[in-house]
Amino acid sequence: MYLTPKSLTSVENTQTSIDPFPESFKSKCPIVTFSTGSSLNRPFYSLSRLAQENVINSSDQGRENQGEIDQSYVELAIDVLRAQNQEYIQALKDFLTVLPNPGWVELVLIKAIYQLAEIDHEAGRWVLHHSAYLMPELDINNYAVQWVCFKLQSQGFIFDQDFWFVAPLQLGLTKNAELELWQDISLGDRLILEEIFKIHDP
Repeated sequence: MYLTPKSLTSVENTQTSIDPFPESFKSKCPIVTFSTGSSLNRPFYSLSRLAQENVINSSDQGRENQGEIDQSYVELAIDVLRAQNQEYIQALKDFLTVLPNPGWVELVLIKAIYQLAEIDHEAGRWVLHHSAYLMPELDINNYAVQWVCFKLQSQGFIFDQDFWFVAPLQLGLTKNAELELWQDISLGDRLILEEIFKIHDP
């Protein structure tokens, strides 16, 4: 497989479900950390609020410029992920180093996964089942946790009361929180809930 770089051109920056963390929410959105001192009576995950840090990226690298990513990079990533081949994915990640910083690489991969879910559901499932192939450029499990926390907290649900983690990627929900989680979601969001959290539309 031969990959040749293309120049970056601006595209319209539109808000979609694959960018669930708007700038206005950045100071309010929690980050999930793994607790080394967990017990049977405490959740494995704890939430702490960050003042200026982005919840998907450990820094703001690339977030302010996400609209400038050429769609051709996303389309290339979709084609590669659709092939369901580990070596091709590694070649893709190597190629994407032409982008200005790791935040852009992460965003390209996220966009590709969401768009792949729309056109090839089974390939999307394969990618999530083999998410380790995307590491370290994209930790899709961490992304999924942050997305769930954002969606529920933005609707007024409270962590450790309306939703909680009893184990890594094992999500507990009240009935109301569960119903809200399935409201107005894309096929990519649905795939994440089904394949990563192993929960299904009630």
